[in-house]
Amino acid sequence: MQIHGEDTAEMFEFDKVLERLEQNCRFPSSKQLAKNLMPESYRDRLRIMLLQTDEYCRNLRAGAYFPDFLTEDFEQEALMLAKEGSTLTELQFANIRSASESSNNLLKYLNTHALAFPNLLLASGEIYLTDEIIVLISNIIDAQAQVKDNASRELAEIRSDLNHKRREADKKFRSFILELKKKGWLRDNEENFYNNRRVLSVPSEYRREVSGILHGKSDSGKTSFVEPEAMVELNNQIAELEQMERMEVMRLLRELTGNLRPFSKLILQYHSFLTEMDFIRAKAIFATELNAHLPQLEKNSVIELHDALHPLLFLKNKTLSKITVPLDIRIDQEHRIVIISGPNAGGKSITLKTVGLLQIMLQSGLLIPAKESSRMCFFNHFMADIGDSQSIENELSTYSSRLVKMNHFIRTANNRTLILIDEFGTGTDPELGGAIAETVLEELNIKKCFGVFTTHYTNIKLMAESLPGVQNASVLFDLDTLSPKYKLIQGQPGASYTFEVAERIGTPAHILQKARAKVQRDKLKLNTMLAGLHKQKNIQDLQHRDLQLQKEKTKQAEEKYLRLAGKLESKMAQEAEKREELRRFADLGRKMNSLIEEWEKTKDRKEVIRKFVGSLTAQIKKKAAENTPGKVARRREKLIEKLKAEIREGSLVRMLKGKQVGIVEEIRKNDVVVIFGNLRVTATFENLEPVHNQEEDVSGKK
Repeated sequence: MQIHGEDTAEMFEFDKVLERLEQNCRFPSSKQLAKNLMPESYRDRLRIMLLQTDEYCRNLRAGAYFPDFLTEDFEQEALMLAKEGSTLTELQFANIRSASESSNNLLKYLNTHALAFPNLLLASGEIYLTDEIIVLISNIIDAQAQVKDNASRELAEIRSDLNHKRREADKKFRSFILELKKKGWLRDNEENFYNNRRVLSVPSEYRREVSGILHGKSDSGKTSFVEPEAMVELNNQIAELEQMERMEVMRLLRELTGNLRPFSKLILQYHSFLTEMDFIRAKAIFATELNAHLPQLEKNSVIELHDALHPLLFLKNKTLSKITVPLDIRIDQEHRIVIISGPNAGGKSITLKTVGLLQIMLQSGLLIPAKESSRMCFFNHFMADIGDSQSIENELSTYSSRLVKMNHFIRTANNRTLILIDEFGTGTDPELGGAIAETVLEELNIKKCFGVFTTHYTNIKLMAESLPGVQNASVLFDLDTLSPKYKLIQGQPGASYTFEVAERIGTPAHILQKARAKVQRDKLKLNTMLAGLHKQKNIQDLQHRDLQLQKEKTKQAEEKYLRLAGKLESKMAQEAEKREELRRFADLGRKMNSLIEEWEKTKDRKEVIRKFVGSLTAQIKKKAAENTPGKVARRREKLIEKLKAEIREGSLVRMLKGKQVGIVEEIRKNDVVVIFGNLRVTATFENLEPVHNQEEDVSGKK
């Protein structure tokens, strides 16, 4: 989508949205992606971006496990590795190893859960699973980012000799310290390092008493730093071994760099993959903060928002514990341009800005704070005229600048264009400006473009009533309290409430009377009629709210009744089963008693056994008849039908004979996807039982 105008996105405060998004990024590279985010031009790529964020967001909302992939930034290491002759440090190798481990773990998880994250898996690109990088680095570099002693035979020998020499030197040095301390020839800070040599801190007056090399004196000159003569050769050997160690370490690092160079392309792909995943994670976290969702994406041009919120206003009100009034608006092929009118500070501009900002967010790959039932499309052009557009540089007044924009809109707009204009027609003589605005509206309507315009002009409201493809809308206003309700009503224009507001704030009656006399009678009549319609609408809204409240209470009572009825039915079924079982036991007892009596009385005991076996055979045949495949299938169908009526998305369920309670995430025909803590399980309906006790949580505890 092309946004026309350099500062258009900023007018809709998209830059502030990006600042909030950047705060959720953990890598410098993903922060840069957030800063540079703009609407995506390719629709297939945009659809994948949105689905990736939606998959990650759903996982976050479910509280399910997802591998963490936080690593130190390693972009410079990856670029440096690709250059011939370069040598990486131990810490740089440790960063690459960590990145390889994170990338492999993440790729394994996405491959294992490909059905749940098909679009997130696409972010891996050409990355493939391999532990070669990890093995190569781990053979040389330990967990503390140091070259291992056994990285080479030479290094092992050098470090062994070095440790031996250091222990020998330490033992000798300790003996010197003890000897000189007894004589009182040492400062409190007994030893020091000077020019990378271990020296004794000797008072200058005893300098000649201690044989050795003088390396220097303190600033005051009172302390001399002396390397004991007996230590010089040993220290020289240690210095030589340290030099040999550095050379061998450097050789190993050069060799490791060369061995890893063939993987430089893959390591750069690691960086792109982890950057992209961190950016998706940041977008998903931002979506959860906004309670944002992915709307239904339509091919035809349409904007249908349900319970939409301006994201920045919502976040601000959230910190202030204030309620943000949601927006419902529909712009489709029948009503492509919506003209919003009503009083000042009634919510016209915030409605327009909400529509604009959510469209920019969506086409930049961000989920929007609106219900999932909302419908949106991808536009090719986004144009807007809001605020003061005066241009001193180009010597244009506000109105001239607006006319320049209108000309551009008329030349460029088509049926895949969204145009948003605040205070349509203002900036010049109302009568003349209104006439031009009417003509511009007609031309834009011919272009079949989509848009939201706000206005106070009566002629524009009247034109919207008669022009096909254009619809009036208004924001509700409470005349009794003179306060806006921030609710959009489509299908009727709004009154400006000019005289009502003026009267309420104390404007003298004679001034209002004179003002009314100067206004055309038809205009006053229209304004009064619109105010009356709005008042009636407010009354209807209150009645509707009361009705919805009663419906909700009725629904809750019905659900409670169904739960109790279900429990009672289940209990009665269990009692019936117990009674049947007791009856069977009693019947069996009677038969056993009869068998014993007959066994004792009858001499032909074979006949008794034959009768008993015949009785058992008849019972087995009866039971088999009850469990024919057809009857079992019918009982199963009846059970599934009953469970389908009780188990819905969001229901609490448990596995049969299980204790842990889970939440139903998705229903796929006869399969149910259930979240049990961090575990996602797919089960059939007959293996689940609904949990009606709302106090029981998802961990199975009360």
